[in-house]
Amino acid sequence: MMTFLDFTFLKTLPEGQVRNGFAELIKISTCAHLETFELLEKYAKQIITSGFGRKDGTPKEVAEACDKICRNGIHEMLKLETPNLHEIGLDRVIAYGHTYVSEWRGFQVPMLMFIFRWSPLHELMPDPPLRHGHAISIDMAYSATLANIRGLVSDADHKRILGIFEATGLSMDHPSFDEDALEKATQAILKTRDGKLRAAVPSPLGSCVFLNDVTHEQMCEALRKHKEIMKSYPRQGMGIDAFVDASDTGYTKNNQGPEANQTHRKSNKVINDDVKKDQQSNGHLAKGLSNGAGSIEQGDNDHTVDNATKHAAGPEGVDGAQRK
Repeated sequence: MMTFLDFTFLKTLPEGQVRNGFAELIKISTCAHLETFELLEKYAKQIITSGFGRKDGTPKEVAEACDKICRNGIHEMLKLETPNLHEIGLDRVIAYGHTYVSEWRGFQVPMLMFIFRWSPLHELMPDPPLRHGHAISIDMAYSATLANIRGLVSDADHKRILGIFEATGLSMDHPSFDEDALEKATQAILKTRDGKLRAAVPSPLGSCVFLNDVTHEQMCEALRKHKEIMKSYPRQGMGIDAFVDASDTGYTKNNQGPEANQTHRKSNKVINDDVKKDQQSNGHLAKGLSNGAGSIEQGDNDHTVDNATKHAAGPEGVDGAQRK
């Protein structure tokens, strides 16, 4: 019925995760919303360092631009995807950056990861795996080069697209992205797109076309040119904070890894809000109940159902009672 979005939470993210999410806004703006692309281009570095304009001391101009960017991205996504909730239409603007990159081997991830396109390849093949934002950025950068070769994107706009990845520290290339990987990813994506490539590319910047007639040799030619271009960029197109770490699993506090957070289990305040009342005795958890970090001893009042209920929702509490 309704979704509440509180952009304030963006300031709690590590900078690497802000960068990771930034890629999705490049995706939708490059192919569907030029005004937002121009805002991203203008404020790129400030957006990353300010937690999307939410950290203390952010200039008002930047904060207002960030709010506009977020709202534009949400609205454009709704306009594009609401008519196609069951993905009956396979020509999807938001597939830009999701064609060549997510079936890289050796990393177990939720099934959601496997719906993506070329980027699926980049995401899972490296060891350690790339973050999703960096995987699709490689795909977007390469796809922009392909579009430039085909005359769909001007030289100037091609440089603008690559420039926004450089400014934000997002990946544009990876050593594992080679011609063999490109072929495997293309064959995989043809199966999920009803036999057609349907590669979304900008044409011109701020709008989108879908390519179905690109041969393997043309793709390889574009890849060779792309890698040559990357030699002139910092880190040869490799990104900053590009690889999955503990923060991607949620097992961190204050930017520290899980080892730094192994405090005494009784002081960890883990809330088990799915505990049944019949598992308690006089307000205490039954002996042996696990909180995910080991067995909780009987008598640990911090983990009672009443305590979990009190902390599980907003100011009114899950049961409608006002919190104290």
